[in-house]
Amino acid sequence: MLSDAVVNDLIGSIYEAGAFPDRWPDTLHKLGISLGARGGNLIRSTATRLEMQSSRDVAQVTEEFAREGWNEHNSRVSRLLGRAGYAGFLTDSDLHSEDELLTLPMYTDFLNPRGAAAGAATIVQGARDDALIVALEAFASHSASREAVPTLDHLRPHMARAAVLSSEIQSARVGGMVEAFNAIGTAIGLLDRNGKLLAASRKFGSYLNDLLIDAPTRLRMADETTDRRFAAAIGDLERHNTGVSIAMRNRDKIGVAVLHLVPARHDARELFSHVSIFAVMGSAGNDLLPGADIISALFDLTPAEARVARGIAQGLSPAEMASRLNLSPETIRTQLKRVFAKTSTRRQSELSRLISRLV
Repeated sequence: MLSDAVVNDLIGSIYEAGAFPDRWPDTLHKLGISLGARGGNLIRSTATRLEMQSSRDVAQVTEEFAREGWNEHNSRVSRLLGRAGYAGFLTDSDLHSEDELLTLPMYTDFLNPRGAAAGAATIVQGARDDALIVALEAFASHSASREAVPTLDHLRPHMARAAVLSSEIQSARVGGMVEAFNAIGTAIGLLDRNGKLLAASRKFGSYLNDLLIDAPTRLRMADETTDRRFAAAIGDLERHNTGVSIAMRNRDKIGVAVLHLVPARHDARELFSHVSIFAVMGSAGNDLLPGADIISALFDLTPAEARVARGIAQGLSPAEMASRLNLSPETIRTQLKRVFAKTSTRRQSELSRLISRLV
């Protein structure tokens, strides 16, 4: 049993997280450690997606759970949502039979081997068409999770009020940002760390269906080759936290735009707790050709490759470029092949259109 001083301190941390949503991971960690769990998750469930904040000691397991596709068959969440009217915490052993805890693949193949099978969670109706789930994860045993329930139920009204407040604050922040980009006509999408589209300006939304697909797990590209590069770029951003640009091809395999992925850093990440990546679409009719250095940065071209790309956009033939640069035509053709590969284009005409349309 926790002392009154510890409980009051936890309540203070809960309301602090409500006012400052970026502090939920630390608060969930504090709650978990105090009650014998490893940490916790705050989950916002809507009709189309799950958004999550995790404390540091459960973040890796939570990410692996999502990455391996277990959310598609997550009976923890589905059964909790099925008992949404219950005003208290429910444990895994409340939501599953003893036999299920020993035989369901989610437990046998993932949660049990990681010592994360025993949890306790509650569901709160959000202020919008959403549900908020507070889950304490990885108790030492199912009996330990049940023992923590009375204290969790005591804290639940405070968690509910704080979670709803932080959800509204986050929605207002993101909504305000999107409206600002709408006002200036910028095509920008806000993505989470897995590339899932959280919000988008109207201009960015205009690319959906033709170039982009708003899939449940992550934003997808209409062109398969572009989609593979986008998936790889999301992974690179997570590992290296550096921006990247991707040439966009439409369903006819024609390069028509470029997608710039910019990682949210420092203050931006703190201000928008779910937003990890800003996706900016560049296209449209700009008659001024970008310089070779910009082309190089956009597509990770070498300086020589960038010169070739710009030359093609200017209407020069490989033979003309070879003459101007005092290089052999074969060298120019080799560089051009690498440019095609990096820009997802196949012909000189496609490359020319792509370069000349970049903003």
